Amino acid sequence: MAPELKVDHEQMLKSGRDIGDAATGLRSHWQQFQGELSSYGEPWGSDDIGSIIGGCYQAVLEVFQDCLDDNIEGVAEHGEGVQAMAAGYREAEDTSAVEVNRVNDFL
Repeated sequence: MAPELKVDHEQMLKSGRDIGDAATGLRSHWQQFQGELSSYGEPWGSDDIGSIIGGCYQAVLEVFQDCLDDNIEGVAEHGEGVQAMAAGYREAEDTSAVEVNRVNDFL
């Protein structure tokens, strides 16, 4: 016999929200960090070497930002998915309870 599956809908819902909050927090921290980095201006200078370093920095920063944005969005979507799963489990359990009560009415 398979082990019994127990689902705590409220805990799942809270976990889904917490995952979403983590994504929001990460985005906020990243924006604060970007502001801090911007405050330094262009510390590599404006000569030829500095221009090359600045160009490399911008290219790497853009790739990193795209990657981070995609990952944050993915985490947020997982949080939404966990919340939807919690709602689905609750709905299935409620439906099962109604059906069992119908059977009891016939007995």
